Amino acid sequence: MKTRTVSFFYYHLGLTVFSFFPGIIILLLTRDWYWLPLSICSVNLLGLFRHPFFIALSFHILKPVASLLGGEGFAPEEMVITLGSEKTLRKLGGRIPADRILLLLPHCLQWHDCKLRITFNPYNCARCGKCPVGSLLDLADKTGVKIAIATGGTLARRHIKELRPLAVVAVACPRDLGQGMLDAHPIPVAGVENSRPAGDCIDTQVDLNIVEERVKQLTLIPDGKS
Repeated sequence: MKTRTVSFFYYHLGLTVFSFFPGIIILLLTRDWYWLPLSICSVNLLGLFRHPFFIALSFHILKPVASLLGGEGFAPEEMVITLGSEKTLRKLGGRIPADRILLLLPHCLQWHDCKLRITFNPYNCARCGKCPVGSLLDLADKTGVKIAIATGGTLARRHIKELRPLAVVAVACPRDLGQGMLDAHPIPVAGVENSRPAGDCIDTQVDLNIVEERVKQLTLIPDGKS
């Protein structure tokens, strides 16, 4: 995941590029040059609130030149993941009942040669330890959060619509996670990138400690418990 500083740089780079469009239009209409720097400053100042609209705006401005911004071309997505997750955790941290949190996982975490079908019922998993799914089910059992597995964006949106969580902890590769966080709006998402030691979309892994930390950061602790 990109560092916070780098993500802010990309975020405001996208907003600055966008701000040239209204600035130049007003400049051509008025012939007053001060409208251009005023447009740049105004858009970036409004962007400091990090409203999802501005994050999405910056993402779509940067996406066409993504290959120039990151080695794997994931810079805009990682910007969305970093800033969107930070805002979700800051705004909702410690406020969401566990059963209103959805832990949303990609199907590629499942061991590629497993014969069990877990997409529509994760609890079909045998928890054999050959992939992270069993440990993530243990985490869901321990914390009380809901858990779902998706094969792509369409199924992920379906799970969110059906389960109606107040917040989502989502695991995916940068490309899918960044776009998915935008698609999930207005549902807030805290994202966790997976790792891909065997390549994309097969036997992916995730740091269980980070997933558990995200869940705990969001979860409302009932009075009398610690």
